[in-house]
Amino acid sequence: MTEKHRGMWFAGMVLLAIAVSMAPLGGAYGSDKKEIIVGAINSMTGPNNMTGAEQKWSYEQAVADINKKGGVFVKDLGKKLPIKLVFADDKSLPDEAAAGMERLIRFEKIDLAMSSNVLPYNLAAGTVCEKYKVYFAMTCTWLDEVEKQNFKWATDFFFTGLSAGEVPFLIWKTLPEADKIKRPVLLLEDDMNGQGFGARFRHWAEKYGYTFVEDDPYPVGAKDFSGQILKMKAAKADALLYFGTPSDGITFLRQAKEQQLKLRYIQGFKGFWPTEFATTMGKDANYVIHDGFWAENSGNPGAKDLGERFKKHFGRDSVNAGLYYANPQVLAMAIEKAGSIESAKVRDVMFAGAEFKGTMMGDLKFNEKGLCATPPLALQWWNGERMPVYPPMKNGWKLKLIPVE
Repeated sequence: MTEKHRGMWFAGMVLLAIAVSMAPLGGAYGSDKKEIIVGAINSMTGPNNMTGAEQKWSYEQAVADINKKGGVFVKDLGKKLPIKLVFADDKSLPDEAAAGMERLIRFEKIDLAMSSNVLPYNLAAGTVCEKYKVYFAMTCTWLDEVEKQNFKWATDFFFTGLSAGEVPFLIWKTLPEADKIKRPVLLLEDDMNGQGFGARFRHWAEKYGYTFVEDDPYPVGAKDFSGQILKMKAAKADALLYFGTPSDGITFLRQAKEQQLKLRYIQGFKGFWPTEFATTMGKDANYVIHDGFWAENSGNPGAKDLGERFKKHFGRDSVNAGLYYANPQVLAMAIEKAGSIESAKVRDVMFAGAEFKGTMMGDLKFNEKGLCATPPLALQWWNGERMPVYPPMKNGWKLKLIPVE
């Protein structure tokens, strides 16, 4: 090889290396493309594995339903493609969520990505997607916290922590004068989440003209709530807002009953929605209100069927399956709107005020920041069933206050 040819060969190799380094990390986009590879981080292990299992199942159900109809039409390729789901275990840790997303992008060659269901995990994975410019479809992540990140490659549909904290006050506003709440109390676990919710509750209490007559944080895992209960009785409390784990909530409610604390209204966040809460408490769960993200009796297309499928698989109902199910639905619709599976084109659709009709979460509209607000729910336990009390439904369930003798 002459010196001239050697120089030309070297220059060609340099150009090839540059081209390879600039190529997208996802799969090939040629006419021979056989499937859309969507990667999702998920809590398969660790303390979040129970809700992780619900989310994984819901994603799989949505994708199976989409694929049964032939998949997603991609205009750029002139054909429908099925979705292939690939999961990475975030192990219920932010660092593992980031590492899992890195593996999905670099080694699984995913085209697009979806989220786990916990804020720190999703923010960590979202940072990785920003780095590689891979579109990341998030859900179940506080909108206000996502907005602070100023992501350019990630979107989210959920609600803000502040809007969740307003729900009890909106319910109280509808009560007739004779039933008005007058002396509410707070019982919050003493950690970042509890402190955050406490700030939200206090914000809305001031706006709606309420004063908490008792506000005493408790250590997570507490076994004795007698001190808090005595203070609530002394303050003649008539309503309780709770934020904590199911086990702590059960311990408190049992001790409150033993010590004859008379409350007319009890609403819990995080701790009172698991089916295990109602199973453990039995009839004592009646009247208790809890938060939720979705209800199978919402009237949204397919909601009742999804609820039945969930119960058949898990042996219980769900307040979040529909929220998770909607994420692949929205992603598939966004691909069809974009006419492409390229991250940049899908991202552009989502940040251009995209609107999606008839999802498992109803009609969704995203703003120019890629955020979409869904309503926080409140449901009341009654004989083992969840009855929706907020948002109010026409001819729906009527809130029951606890009778006080």
